[in-house]
Amino acid sequence: MYAIISDIHANLEALTAVLKWIDDAGIKEIVCLGDVVGYGPDPEACIDLVSSRCRFTIRGNHDDAVMGDAVDFNPIAREVIEGTRQLLRPGLFSSAVKRERWAFIRGLEQLRREGRVLYVHGSPRDPVKEYVMRTDVVFAPEKLQDVFSRIDWICFVGHTHQPGVFSERKEGGRTTYEHRAPHELGAEASIEVGEQKVLVNVGSVGQPRDQDSRACFVVVETDGDGRRARVSFKRVVYDYRPTMEKIEAIEWINNLCATRLEIGR
Repeated sequence: MYAIISDIHANLEALTAVLKWIDDAGIKEIVCLGDVVGYGPDPEACIDLVSSRCRFTIRGNHDDAVMGDAVDFNPIAREVIEGTRQLLRPGLFSSAVKRERWAFIRGLEQLRREGRVLYVHGSPRDPVKEYVMRTDVVFAPEKLQDVFSRIDWICFVGHTHQPGVFSERKEGGRTTYEHRAPHELGAEASIEVGEQKVLVNVGSVGQPRDQDSRACFVVVETDGDGRRARVSFKRVVYDYRPTMEKIEAIEWINNLCATRLEIGR
């Protein structure tokens, strides 16, 4: 059994609440699918926690942009990335801890395959930047066909901040795709994965966008031979008001990054 978190976005209060839930559940292993930074006020503390608690961490598009140029970002996100870069980038006389944080972000891998399981931030086609959206089921089935051709069994992603499960079904020589949000998976918000291919968006810890302010992540249980798995979506209530107050006090973070935490958008 292990937990998968993603899209923390420098929200220390949400991350701390999720890690407490994981510890209380007795779960020892955590994987992070990226975007440790961006939007939020506590990138340093979140990097420290993720680097010390997660078995591995995947590179998100905000993590990537901090190390380079924030192209293809809206002005609000770009401003936070630039402010985060100034905060994190070590100078000539910076401490060893500051240099270690920078090295951690710089060294994040774009994807990880373990057996038949793939971990990325965006999609199998573009691990860092591509979005896989619910609307793709109707409007871009060819895209999903290409995405699923790169999946052996289960692919875990983040990036959209919208949790859910994409499934591939083959009937009569025809391939179709469906998407189910956690509330569409039954009372336990879980799915049993057998031989079918699935792509699971684990949701966002630090900035949910499915109209639910609670931090979101998944817990995965696999059988001994890695042929079946149970993926369960978890939500954790946290006090977002301190995060909002910290955002509002920082000049280079737009207040929209605070207000959206309350409404989960």
